[in-house]
Amino acid sequence: MNPDIFITDFERTENTDELQSVLGRALIIATRFDSMCNAAAVHLELKQKLTSPWILGEAEYQEFALKIVEKYRTLNQNINALSFLGDITVSLHEARKARNYVAHELAKGLTGCLDTKCNEGALIQEVSDQILDIAEGDIAISLVISALNHDSIPNKQFLSSYKERIINWVIER
Repeated sequence: MNPDIFITDFERTENTDELQSVLGRALIIATRFDSMCNAAAVHLELKQKLTSPWILGEAEYQEFALKIVEKYRTLNQNINALSFLGDITVSLHEARKARNYVAHELAKGLTGCLDTKCNEGALIQEVSDQILDIAEGDIAISLVISALNHDSIPNKQFLSSYKERIINWVIER
């Protein structure tokens, strides 16, 4: 007899696979948001600490940049590094909370066959609610990165449908 700590329910059904796919896509969006915040914070740190990149040789510059890029940073630290953005950081912190929920809480207890373990409607609604906050943060950080890169800003029509497209992609079964 095996101890209860091990997973014993390895049954897969089409419905369970669809729900687990929703959870996986939610994690993809959460991870994207985290990565974008890290990229913005690294960009700003490089810009702030190296106002004159031409004073370093190529090898020194590469070493300097690598140290900044490889530095461990939490999502919270990255967002705090962007605190000069004012109200945008509120949206980023709400997205951070939703990202943490998706990454650390959402799938708890959802091992094995989900057909009888969860209320599908409630799970999909919970995912939608979290992804909405992450999508709003994604828009904010994407606009920040676009500005930092001097890229064009998407039009209002694109931005107004962006959240819905993300949510639909995540929860579509």
